[in-house]
Formats: sequence, structure tokens, C-alpha cells
Amino acid sequence: MRTPTFSDETITAGLRAAAADLGEPLAVGAYDAWRTSREAASSTLVIRRFGSWIAACTAAGVATNKTRSTSRRWSDDDVLAIVARYLAEDPGSGSYAGYVAWARAQESVPSGPTLRQREPKWNELKARSLAAHPLPVEGAGA
Repeated sequence: MRTPTFSDETITAGLRAAAADLGEPLAVGAYDAWRTSREAASSTLVIRRFGSWIAACTAAGVATNKTRSTSRRWSDDDVLAIVARYLAEDPGSGSYAGYVAWARAQESVPSGPTLRQREPKWNELKARSLAAHPLPVEGAGA
């Protein structure tokens, strides 16, 4: 049995047909389940041909399940304020590992890896955070 050859146009038409049947955004898993009863290209071929699932769906004019970038969910100042809050609430070493543990127990704060995407050097992020949001000095004011 000869393996079918799919042109780019045939692949994008298949993606549009799947999106019409399944709705958008079109996820890889849903497409693969849909295509089993049709003569449509595998998601592996689609990705190989277009470079990525998102690129293929974009070429077809179909919305995808783009993973929302959490790195921009928080503004730069939000990140600095959150790190300052961590440093104020956990005055121990102020380490990256400490932040990761602290963040897991919080709601609506970026994870340690998300912070690393924004600023790979933890000490630089701490310094910028403390410059923007100085910690209160014990016994000062009142």
C-alpha cells in the first residue's frame, strides 16, 4: 500500500476541515483523533512540514491552543514587588530555592522558573527588587 503524499495545500485544507468539525482552537490531540477516520496527514508530518503546530495552524488560518505566556502575566514592577514581598516575609537567606518554596505556598505569584525566564541572575533580580521596594527597617518610624 502506497503512503499518501500530502501537499502543503492539502495539509492546510485538512487543518481547516478539522477546525470546522471540532471548533477552535485546534489542539494536536483532537486533530489526531479526528484524522484517524479520514485521509489526512498525521500531526507528526504537519509539524515536520511546517516546523511547528502553531506555524501550520497559522498557515491554515486556524487558531491554536497557544500556551499563554506567564512570563508577561506580571509587569516588571509586579515581579519586583513580589520578590520584595518574599524577601520581607522570609528574611532567611533570600535564596532562589527559598523563593521557589515560598512561591509554591502563595497564590498568584510567578514560579521560580518563570522568574528565571525574565531574569536569569537571581542576585540581580533581588538587588533591583530591593532598590524599587526597600524593605522596612525594624524600629524605624512608627
